[in-house]
Amino acid sequence: MEELYELFNQLSERQRKLVLETPTLLDAFCIEASDKIGVDIDILRAHLMKLDAYAKGEVDRVVKLSNSVEVIKDKGMRLIERQSDRELWYNQMIVAPLVEALTIRELMDEGKSFEDSLTLLSEDKCEDVKADAKRRVIGARDLSSLVKKPTLVRWDDGSSRLEREKKATLYHEILNIMKDDDGSGHTKTELLRILRKDNSSWRTMCDEVLKYMESREIIIKQNRKYFYAKTFHSREHGYHREVYELLIEEALSKTAILNIMGYNNTKGRLKLSNALNQLMIEGLVQTDGRRWSVI
Repeated sequence: MEELYELFNQLSERQRKLVLETPTLLDAFCIEASDKIGVDIDILRAHLMKLDAYAKGEVDRVVKLSNSVEVIKDKGMRLIERQSDRELWYNQMIVAPLVEALTIRELMDEGKSFEDSLTLLSEDKCEDVKADAKRRVIGARDLSSLVKKPTLVRWDDGSSRLEREKKATLYHEILNIMKDDDGSGHTKTELLRILRKDNSSWRTMCDEVLKYMESREIIIKQNRKYFYAKTFHSREHGYHREVYELLIEEALSKTAILNIMGYNNTKGRLKLSNALNQLMIEGLVQTDGRRWSVI
C-alpha cells in the first residue's frame, strides 16, 4: 500500500487527522485514491483505519483490521471468480449449443435433412457455416430472434394426392426462380406469369405454397414482393448495404439515419428497424441504446 500512504502523506497533518476522524472525508479520500491507484475502496479504507489504530497503539484493533483486509480481498476474488464462472457458463451452455443449432438450421435451409445436417456437424464438414453462425450469436445483443420457435404451415390438409403433387411441383418451381433472383424480388403475379400459370386455380394454390415457404423462412415477404431469404439477409442487400455504409462513417441514431436516407416516416422507421435488427443478428452492427455503429 505504498501508493496509498504516499497519497495520504501529501496531506497536511491536520488534513490527515480530519480524514481519519471523519467518515465522510475518509470515504471521499478513498474514492479519489481508488481512481488513481486502482484498488478497491473498502481495502483502502481498511488500510487507513489500520494505520490510525497502529499510530494510537491499539494492537487488538490493528489485528482485527488486518483480518478485515484479507476478508475483503477474499470477497473481491470470489466475485471475480464468480464472474468468470458465469462467462464460462454462458460460453459453454448458451453460445456453443446455439451455434450448433443455427449451423444445423442453415444446412437444413440449404435443403439437407435434419439427420444429414447432424452428421455433417459431427464430422466437422461444415466449418464455414459454423463460423458464420458463431459470428451471428456473438454479435447479437438479443438472442430471442435466433431461437424463435417456427410457426409451420402445413399443406397436407386432406387434399388429394394429385393436388399435393401439384403443390410440391409449384414449390420447387418457385424456389428455383427465387434462388436465381438478382435480389429485386418478385410479386405473386410475377411468379405466376414467369411460370405461365396466372389463372384463378393456380393463384389459390400459389397462396398456400407461398405461405408455407414464408413460414419456414425460405422466402421473406416485404410489402407485395417475395425475396429468397439468403439473398434478403445478405449484407449486399441494397437497403441494408446503404445503412451499413452510413454507419461505417460514424455512429448514428435511427432518426439521423432516416433523415440522411429520406425515409423519416412510419413505413421508413419500420423498414430501418428491421434492417438494423438483421444487421445486428449477423454481427455487423451494435447499439448503445441510442446510437448504432459497426462492430
